[in-house]
Amino acid sequence: MYQKQDDYDEFGEETIMHTEYRPRRKKNRRPLLLCFCVVAVLLAIIIPVAVVTSNRRHGASGPSPECPSGDERERVDCYPEGGASLSRCEARGCCWDQPATQGPPSCFYPTNHGYELSGGLQRTPLGYMASLHRLNTPSAYGNDREIIEVEVEIQQDYRLHLKLSDPKHPGYEVPEAAVKRPLATTLAEHPLFNLTFTSKPFSIKVTRKSTGATIFDSSVGKLTLSAQFLSVSTRLASSNLYGLGEHVHRSYRHDLNWKTWPFFTRDSSPAAGDSANLYGQHPFYMCVEEDGSANGVFVLNSNAMDVTLQPGAPDSAPIVTYRVIGGVLDFYMFLGPSPENVVQQYTEVIGRPMMPAYWGLGFQLSKWFYKNSRGLREVILRTRATGIPYDVQYSDIDYMEDRKDFTYDGNNYGDLPDVIRDLHNNGQKYIVILDPAVSTQKRRDGSPYVPYEMGRSAGVFVNTSDGKTPIVGQVWPSDSVFPDFTNPSGVQWWADNCRDLHNNISFDGLWIDMNEPSNFLNGSLSGCATNTRNHPPYLPDIKGSLLYEGTLCMDAKQMWGDHYDVHSLYGHSMAIATRNAMRSILPSKRGVVLTRSSFAGTGQFASHWLGDNKAAWEDMAWSIPGILEFGLFGIPHVGADICGFGGNTTEELCQRWMQLGAFYPFSRNHNTMDGNPQDPAVFSQAMIDSTRDVMMTRYTLLPYLYTLFYHAHVTGATVVRPLLHEFPADRKTWDVDRQFLWGRGLLISPVLTQGDTQVDAYFPDDRWFDFFTGAEVEGQYRGQTVTLDAPLNKINVHVRGGTILPTQQPANTTVYSRRNPMGLVVALNDSDSAGASGSLFWDDGESYDSIEKSNFLQVTFTASASDGIRCTVDALPVPVPSPPHWALLPYDKVDVLGLDLPDVPTVKAGRPGDLRDVDSGNVQYDRDNKVLRLANLVDMNLWVYSDLQITWT
Repeated sequence: MYQKQDDYDEFGEETIMHTEYRPRRKKNRRPLLLCFCVVAVLLAIIIPVAVVTSNRRHGASGPSPECPSGDERERVDCYPEGGASLSRCEARGCCWDQPATQGPPSCFYPTNHGYELSGGLQRTPLGYMASLHRLNTPSAYGNDREIIEVEVEIQQDYRLHLKLSDPKHPGYEVPEAAVKRPLATTLAEHPLFNLTFTSKPFSIKVTRKSTGATIFDSSVGKLTLSAQFLSVSTRLASSNLYGLGEHVHRSYRHDLNWKTWPFFTRDSSPAAGDSANLYGQHPFYMCVEEDGSANGVFVLNSNAMDVTLQPGAPDSAPIVTYRVIGGVLDFYMFLGPSPENVVQQYTEVIGRPMMPAYWGLGFQLSKWFYKNSRGLREVILRTRATGIPYDVQYSDIDYMEDRKDFTYDGNNYGDLPDVIRDLHNNGQKYIVILDPAVSTQKRRDGSPYVPYEMGRSAGVFVNTSDGKTPIVGQVWPSDSVFPDFTNPSGVQWWADNCRDLHNNISFDGLWIDMNEPSNFLNGSLSGCATNTRNHPPYLPDIKGSLLYEGTLCMDAKQMWGDHYDVHSLYGHSMAIATRNAMRSILPSKRGVVLTRSSFAGTGQFASHWLGDNKAAWEDMAWSIPGILEFGLFGIPHVGADICGFGGNTTEELCQRWMQLGAFYPFSRNHNTMDGNPQDPAVFSQAMIDSTRDVMMTRYTLLPYLYTLFYHAHVTGATVVRPLLHEFPADRKTWDVDRQFLWGRGLLISPVLTQGDTQVDAYFPDDRWFDFFTGAEVEGQYRGQTVTLDAPLNKINVHVRGGTILPTQQPANTTVYSRRNPMGLVVALNDSDSAGASGSLFWDDGESYDSIEKSNFLQVTFTASASDGIRCTVDALPVPVPSPPHWALLPYDKVDVLGLDLPDVPTVKAGRPGDLRDVDSGNVQYDRDNKVLRLANLVDMNLWVYSDLQITWT
């Protein structure tokens, strides 16, 4: 038996055979074609399909399944919920054949399943539109959509938008208030991709124009759309897949051997290290193609789903299958071509990351249950006494009265305002936790709990299915209701109560937890109704046997829709509301909002930590893929609980973790109520000294880190990034996830295994220098894995040739370090013509609108062995600074690495055209390591806000 396929392709104004799409230039467009142009069937391709005998039983409707006999690794599961049998499989009109190996399904889709094109393709001002009719096949989950509308928008040369929906029965779509994506207004003129459409069964294929690499190809698994089950499969360009979260991925590069990853925000600890769905929902992946080019695919959908990865046949490509239980299939595809380009293009759609407050990059300390303010004071004082840089102190829920939001315990924390005042007097900040669950009970003294009473009167809580009665669950304060952060009245109520709390305890940031949302009951005090919202016909492979396990009933009502549709937006909406509250409390300051639950775009509003890990070496290692993934997801201010949240750490583990954590973008030590104290001061003097040293290194590098966050905020570039982002053509980097980069120029290689005093570090083919000694890595190291010494008090950090890092003399908090002189680390490249470069972004560190008001300093650095160093000021604050201004900082120390000179040089420095001799006593040259060191430049008044030149002869 043969199946007939029709392929549609466009080229210019004529329909021709080439499988290539090129947009018509505007000057040649015909008015009629701007709206509708039916593309005729051109080429009929005959594809042989062998039919496996299915022993189809009588009574099943529809035509017999046409079953492929090819490689079983190509099969797409037709019974993903498990429990398939021959009879059940045939009832769905699918094919049955026991696989010879573990992984492939026994029940799989036939080739004649899905939809067919009806009426041809229509050209639109932005691309194509088509109508699809469902083929006559049995229904798996009921309420199948008989007619589907396909919209294809060529929005940018590098971005394609594809949406499949039912025009008669619209599915839920993520609202603009949640994710405000850009709207295309004109057709892209020079897309990087080609499009191919197949009419029956309908499929769409997107390929890279320059190489033919597959970006998206839905022909592999047949399209299914019903009211509560939407599924499509697509091929990848290669097996190099990254992203898809939030989960514990033990490696950054995905295992494609029949792995299924569920998506549905859940209060689920990452400590187990299994495939459970965790706190956030980020259905976005990046694929690195065989030539090092990269593409990304994002499905904008907030419903529960799972994604299955399978290897495909050896002569084919891996397969990704989406199964979603609501909404629409709304895809964005990004063509890069570099990995960094893909992330920038993705964050252009979901929103660029927020610019963190400078102090939010400092070291932070927390513990659940300090018992009382005396215990809190003890930790603060003993940590200060160590001399370890330390910017932020947290309080967990034990500061509250009976765990009620917007209160503090007058018995145990009665002098908390004095503790906060002391922190502020010492240049430190204070952050408190708030959970969404609001107690329904009275205060300890019998008085009304005002936030609850106000919220009930204003109607701001999530309601039961009747749309009127607040749904009641149980969380830390026992019986609780849940604010609806999608309700503008709820957002205002939240801001008002946060402001009232701030009037009592002057916090600097808010930490929002339990916002998946978490519920200690399944659904509510009264359970959940038996309906298809709470018990959908298909349950994705999520943690638990119920969709509402540990959360709210799915038929609960919110302003944005049923909880069934908006559940995974709850934490995201809370982050938006909390950022709004912080803005109302501290209108001129960024502050910090730290969230556990997240969705695509949350990085615009909040930072994230990786949740309730445990004090174990494996958890420390797994944190690196987690941080790299959230860089992909557009939430770069991210970190894990240093030394582990659950259990008791050891000194060795905590020391190594403090070294690694010093290079997390968000650096916080936090542990649980019943865990032993693990703030660095409780350990040996050797541990304290090691932690002080590595944190001083972090604070030295904060100007560089802050500049990276500026680029992330403005362009979407990553902050922490995998080596493959800088060296995508180097196949060895594709699996590296025990090392990472800060930006393009700083390589961190931590020890992640107990007892190790050496570490294997891979050095891509470039020049690399030890950050601490300035020496180039020894031997033939380029493109090789090198074993480095790593005694217990050391973490290996290397600077990439061609990089200039801005630095600053460290201090115990950023308030004081920001007043210190600046410096430069210049790592020269092999080629004098290539030179080295870098930049500095500098503002007051906390104003919301410093960028919009041009109230910042921006400096570009360039250097070469022959021409020396140039610092060019590209932007000055408005007005020009005068004392005592944050931009009035001198340069003090400059290190030049990889500079080959015959002897100690004569060095001149100053404004271009006005160079002065640097005192010879301040010039040192290490001939063995080829390092030039300039020190004590402060007296020369070389200001960071002025152009500067440094030469040597």
